[in-house]
Amino acid sequence: MTIVECSAGFAKAATGIHKCCFNCELCPNGTYINSTVDPYNCISCQDMEWSTAGSTSCSLRLVEYVPFTDPGAVVLMVGAWVLVGLTVAVSALFTINYNTPVVRSAGGPMCFLILGCLCLCSLSVFFYFDKPTVYNCVLRFVPFLLFYTVCLACFVVRSFQIVCIFKMAAKIPKFQSWWMKYHGQWLLIAAAFVIQAILLIISYCRSPPSPHRYTSIYQDRIVLGCNINFAISSSAIMPLLLCSLSFIFSYMGKDLQKKNNEAKAITFCLLLLIFTWIIFATAYMLYQGKHIQTLNALAVLSSLYSFLLWYFLPKCYIIICQPQKNTQQYFQGLIQNYTKTISQ
Repeated sequence: MTIVECSAGFAKAATGIHKCCFNCELCPNGTYINSTVDPYNCISCQDMEWSTAGSTSCSLRLVEYVPFTDPGAVVLMVGAWVLVGLTVAVSALFTINYNTPVVRSAGGPMCFLILGCLCLCSLSVFFYFDKPTVYNCVLRFVPFLLFYTVCLACFVVRSFQIVCIFKMAAKIPKFQSWWMKYHGQWLLIAAAFVIQAILLIISYCRSPPSPHRYTSIYQDRIVLGCNINFAISSSAIMPLLLCSLSFIFSYMGKDLQKKNNEAKAITFCLLLLIFTWIIFATAYMLYQGKHIQTLNALAVLSSLYSFLLWYFLPKCYIIICQPQKNTQQYFQGLIQNYTKTISQ
C-alpha cells in the first residue's frame, strides 16, 4: 500500500469547520510511513531492508554472492585444476629432458620454481566463490600476490640474463663473472620473495582484507564481497615493479636470434598480463555486481595461463615434435649466426 505523509483530517475551530493545509509529499526511497504510529514523519528502513517511494513498509534485501555451484565458478575451478595438471605434466616432461638445450635455455631449475609457483597461485581461484569470510578474503589475495611475485622475479632474471649474456658480456665482463660466481639470479628472486612477504605481513596486520556488504550499489540487493583496501593495493607494488623491469629487459632483447627468442616470448606473456588486468580494472570501474568476483578470478587464472601457454608449451612442442631443434649443435648454430649478424 502506498500513502503520503500528510493528514487528511480537519481541524475544529470555534467558528466552524476548516480544512487543514498540509503539503503532502511521498516518502523517498529507503523510508516508509506508518500511519498508526507516526503519520507525519518518514521512518528509515534498516540496512538489510529497502522500499520504494511512498511505501508503508520495508522489504528485506536480497543478499547476493557467487556460490560454488554457479556455472562461471565451476568453469574457473575446472580451469584451475586443468592448469595444475598441465604444470605437473610440463614438470615431468622437463625432468625427463632436463639436460637438453631447450630446458636449459628456458631456465633449467628455475623452470620448476616457476611451475610450482603457478600451481600455488591457482589456489587463489577457489576462494573467490561462496559466502566471503575473513579466511576466504585473505586467501583470495595472499597466494597470488606472494607466489606470482616469485614468477615475475624469475622472468626478470631470465630477461636480464638474456640481455646481459648477448649485449653486456663484452662491455662489463666483471659484472657477469660476479653474477655467475655469487648466483645473482637466486639472490634477486629470494630478495623479491622476502620483500613481498614483509609487505604482506605489515599491510595485512594494519588493515587485513575482510568481508564487506556493498549496500550502495543496488537499492534492493546487498552484494557480499571482500574490501579491496590499502593493504591489498600496497602489496601489489612489488609485482608491478617486477613486471615493469621484466618488460624493459625483455624488450631490450627483442632483436636477438629470431628462431629461439626467449625475450620475445617473455615480452608477449607480459603484454597479455598487462592487457588482462587493464580489462579487469575497466570492468571493475564500470560494474560492481556480484560477478565482479568471477571476473577477478578469471583475471587471476588468465595471468597464470599467459605464462604456461605462451612460455612453456612452445618449448614442450619443440621437445616432443621437433627433437632436431633440441640439440647442442642447433643452439650453437643459432648463436654463431647471431654473432655473425651483429659483427657485420
